[in-house]
Amino acid sequence: MDAEPTPQGRNDADELAALIAAGGFWRLAPEWVPRGPGDATRSTLLDVQAGLRRLVDE
Repeated sequence: MDAEPTPQGRNDADELAALIAAGGFWRLAPEWVPRGPGDATRSTLLDVQAGLRRLVDE
């Protein structure tokens, strides 16, 4: 389902993409969040896997 466009004609996905492209996303993320693919540890990946499984099981 697509998000409703904002009055400026942009939807939430467009706004999020612009925020990430501008580097603003990392300002909002905790320091423990991996910043690149090489930064993810096994422990972090297992946490992500567990979270995704919880979502599927809901």
